[in-house]
Amino acid sequence: MLKFRNILVLLGLLGCALARGAEPVTLSGDRDQVEVARSMEVLVDPEGHWDFQTVRGRLASRFRANDSAELNFGFTGSVIWLRFALDAGAVAGEDWYLVERYPILDNITLFAPTADGGYRRVDMGDTLPFHHRLMNHRAFIFPLESGAPASRDYYVRISGKGAINLSPMLYSATGLVEYTYRDILVYGVFYGCLLIMVIYNALLALSLKEPVYLYFVAFLVGITVFNLNINGFGLQFLWPEVPKLNEYYWLGIYICTPALAMYSRHFLGLKERFPRYDRLIRGYLLGIAVLLVVQLLIPAPWSYYLSTLLVVITVLLFSWLGWTVWSRGYRAARLYVAAWFVFLGLIFVFVLGNLDWVPYVSVITMLPHLGALWVVVMLSLALGDRIRFLEQERNLLFQEARESLERHVREIEQMNRDKSTFLQYVSHELNTPINWIGAAEGLGDDDQAADARALVRKGQQRLVGMVSTSLRYFDLADRHQPPLLGRCQPLLLLEALLASRAGALRGRRLTVDNRVGAGLCVRANEAELQEVLAIALDNAIRFSHPEGRVRITGRALSEEAEIRIADGGRGAGPGQLESLFEPFFVMGSRHHEEGYGLSLAMARVMVEQAGGRIWAESGGPDQGFTLVIRLPLG
Repeated sequence: MLKFRNILVLLGLLGCALARGAEPVTLSGDRDQVEVARSMEVLVDPEGHWDFQTVRGRLASRFRANDSAELNFGFTGSVIWLRFALDAGAVAGEDWYLVERYPILDNITLFAPTADGGYRRVDMGDTLPFHHRLMNHRAFIFPLESGAPASRDYYVRISGKGAINLSPMLYSATGLVEYTYRDILVYGVFYGCLLIMVIYNALLALSLKEPVYLYFVAFLVGITVFNLNINGFGLQFLWPEVPKLNEYYWLGIYICTPALAMYSRHFLGLKERFPRYDRLIRGYLLGIAVLLVVQLLIPAPWSYYLSTLLVVITVLLFSWLGWTVWSRGYRAARLYVAAWFVFLGLIFVFVLGNLDWVPYVSVITMLPHLGALWVVVMLSLALGDRIRFLEQERNLLFQEARESLERHVREIEQMNRDKSTFLQYVSHELNTPINWIGAAEGLGDDDQAADARALVRKGQQRLVGMVSTSLRYFDLADRHQPPLLGRCQPLLLLEALLASRAGALRGRRLTVDNRVGAGLCVRANEAELQEVLAIALDNAIRFSHPEGRVRITGRALSEEAEIRIADGGRGAGPGQLESLFEPFFVMGSRHHEEGYGLSLAMARVMVEQAGGRIWAESGGPDQGFTLVIRLPLG
């Protein structure tokens, strides 16, 4: 019976040897590291019920060769078995190690052959306290026996609730030292940069008293906690006896995401500039609180799936938000956009790698670190960029405030000058009728007294007209709301004005040449436009030489309509053209029987409040006078 069992074992081993297609790994003294993944064979146990003896014996022929340098099985509930043959006869007396560089495997067990033909079992994984490891290293390091005269089979069993990614290598003692040195150097630089950023932004928060820096510090702390967990440094240095904490690596995400949301609210100025997006961020924060409660209640691996989904949603949301705010003119968001778009691409590749949707390589495990470092640097620069833009905005607001103050000072000074001019004008206007009244008191009832009383009535009428015209001007100049505007046809208004002034035109024997087209329309207040045209037409009639000609033209420009009313009268000098529009300015003598010096000033106020312009042109004394009015097309 014993002989028969031995025969079966020998036949099983022979079947294993015939079934295996991978070449054995041969160690030599001229290499310090050897890739082993391509020499491994894979067997997947969907239910996780097979033991080592079953796998080595009855199921040995089911192993399949692997042709990739890295192995990725994604999120799976299956148990993965690996087998490889090792020939270490050429390195007798040297120390060699099997190193699995992916540090967050829940369970990894090596079945190593012994000299007596049996197998030695070595259990590791991040579900075991750290002291179970044979070497003080974040990676899983299994010492190998060298010097055996022929190749021997090694088996590795891997299981876990998270993604199963494998990067196995064989290292000599020298190679392991070099690998450890490179590993510490790379992660030392990474965590050193994070520490510098934390200290720098914490100091800025203390000095500038801005909460945005505190939120950024919280974001950096969350990134640090998350990466310490997935790098294996947390179990190695912080909680070596509490491996259960490794299942809660996603807590770092729940530190990062709300801190990032608050950082973005303040950095992008959502509450002031984009209140709709601010409400979106508040809803996102509420959703994070709900997800945290759910994730604490559900077991792994579903909690891992949920945290991965949250990361994807967060990156997509803030990438879109930064792009939208930047495209709407907030230039300080440009580095924010650059940070998240690059991070989005790296995380996308990382997620695809963990899901086994793209070929897995070891650099994929570094993508979250590279992305986090990129985001940290870019967001730090973005804060400085934001300070510069805020400084520019402050300077611009200061400049605008100074210009506004200077403009108000000029307006006040002009009002003081107008007041002085008005007082001088009123005192002059009052002096004449007062003299007339004084002269009339000493007269009897003869014709001379009647003439004096007529002068008194004329002075009274002039004073009443001056008061009403002044009140009209000040009402126009002081109103804060523009008049109601509509579509007006200047030709119809001009024809009505010319008809009402037909007697005055005949009295001075003036000819009017009206060339305003019927299709010309402007946007203005019709009553005030008629008043402006009346002022222009009355000035042309008043100052034209007898038997002269008044020319009225109108044309449409690109966005404005231009109306010109020209006469051939006495004109004005270059220094007088702008003064004509000042209140109480009159040509020649300070006292003018027929005007108050307010008509053109009122015309300018009404035209400018309708969004137009008005000015005067003249070739000089006795060269005629042209009033130009421009208004928006209707």
